[in-house]
Amino acid sequence: MPFMSIQIEFTSPNRVDVRVTGVMLRAEVDASKYKIHDLMQAHGKCLIMIHLDSGLQGMQGLVRWDDIDVDHSIKQHIIRMAVVGDLRWRDSALLFLFNSMVPFQIEYFPAAQESFANAWLME
Repeated sequence: MPFMSIQIEFTSPNRVDVRVTGVMLRAEVDASKYKIHDLMQAHGKCLIMIHLDSGLQGMQGLVRWDDIDVDHSIKQHIIRMAVVGDLRWRDSALLFLFNSMVPFQIEYFPAAQESFANAWLME
């Protein structure tokens, strides 16, 4: 199986961990969104933790968060979202996530502050 730049793991009771490395390709982003949507349909509203690994290189052009049929439903099922990664990705990540209005809180944490991100997410 080829290496995927996005790994998704559901952890009880209502948390989805997303790990991103390499280059985010549009097909992988869309497939990941469908997987997250399916998890939310099965488990209800979720907390989302996105880990931007040190191996992250960027996004393929035209990768967006609000361009397929499940995006609105995903946004309605997120309780809050924490993004953890190198500060050089902060502006790009937040621009990607805030491309349209979202009805939940998002915070970006430096990679060294993952424990703070976990605490904030679980408040």
